[in-house]
Amino acid sequence: MTDINIRQLLQDADAHVNGGNYKESTNLYRKVVEIDNNCTAAWYGLGVIYAKLENLVESIYSFEQAHRINPDYGPTNANLALLLEQKDPERAANFAKMAIESIGDNPELLRISILNSAKDIKLFEKNHVYQEPKENMDEISSNLRDDGDEKRQEEKNIIENNHLEIEEDNDQKDFVNSKTARSSRAMKMSKRGDHALAVNEWKELLKKDSSDVDSWKGLANALSEAGYIERANQCLQRVQELVEIEKDNVIIDEKEELENLVSAAKEVKKKKIMKEENETTNVNESIEWYNKGLVLLNENNASESLNCFNKAFSEAPDEEIELRVRIYNGKGLALYLSEEYVDSIQEYHEAILLDPSSVTGRTLYNMGSSYAAIELYSDAVKCFEQAKGRGLGTEDLKLCKAQINRCKLLIKEQKKLN
Repeated sequence: MTDINIRQLLQDADAHVNGGNYKESTNLYRKVVEIDNNCTAAWYGLGVIYAKLENLVESIYSFEQAHRINPDYGPTNANLALLLEQKDPERAANFAKMAIESIGDNPELLRISILNSAKDIKLFEKNHVYQEPKENMDEISSNLRDDGDEKRQEEKNIIENNHLEIEEDNDQKDFVNSKTARSSRAMKMSKRGDHALAVNEWKELLKKDSSDVDSWKGLANALSEAGYIERANQCLQRVQELVEIEKDNVIIDEKEELENLVSAAKEVKKKKIMKEENETTNVNESIEWYNKGLVLLNENNASESLNCFNKAFSEAPDEEIELRVRIYNGKGLALYLSEEYVDSIQEYHEAILLDPSSVTGRTLYNMGSSYAAIELYSDAVKCFEQAKGRGLGTEDLKLCKAQINRCKLLIKEQKKLN
């Protein structure tokens, strides 16, 4: 399927939504995401439709997929904030804050954004003193993973402003856990002063990859902004250790590397020459088979000509668009002569989809003839009408007009019978 097909599916789905036909629009959006799982428009459309149908589980999942692809789109974040307000107030508040950054202040979003702010404020009192324990970086890493040690967990909670982890449903993909999304969210939290939340995001990343230098740097910055200077310095020490380890592991023999590069360059050049030679051979063979197919068509040998066209198509390189279009048209005519009218129509459609700008009057006329042969006279008329303005000769144009008149009469007969 091409981008043109996806755009058409999206337009059709939008039309069904506007007409209140949610079932059909859902099917079309689903078809789009089967073709392209990263189509934001289709996931967003599904989220809206499922919400209208009160299927909140599917609605949330669809909006989450849209957020996975584009985490900064305000309406997606706003919808997730509203949908998650009762189910998960903490996530709802985070989505509301992100939405406000994109679309500005909104009374509902402002209300949701402060749902979990009270517990953040209660942790810090003027007389509260916390003595930072001395521990090496291995212990810090252990703290990030250890949920069983109550003493360490209490220390972790203080640093994180009591931001508790939400247990996730293993059957539901959590779109917010990607590295890009979490790091972006953490930096935004630091920018607006939510340092405790930023610390939590960086720690979640380090749970998945404790050797990621960028995550350690982010954690160091967030801890420093939150006032935990000693722990921030320990994070920076860990960064330095990881950098040194990386240097030790990357020991390159320059002479050997140079030889490898020269060898690789020769191999690439060799493959390029072989590819060009193969493509030239394939194109020539494809043209030969195509010409044989045309000769057999003129001899009314539709079956053998179709075999030739199929062989021509298998040899034609993908970039030879014009040749492939000609082969599609040849197959369409051969199938028409073999009375395989439906398959004939499909071949003509493939030619049109491959290069819409190359559609000729003869292609449209032939496709119209195939439609007429299976008594789809309205579709046939559309093809014949479009064929008239695409370079048909005088005789062919007369024949095209005669076909239009004939099909219109048959349409009237069909209506009488119905």
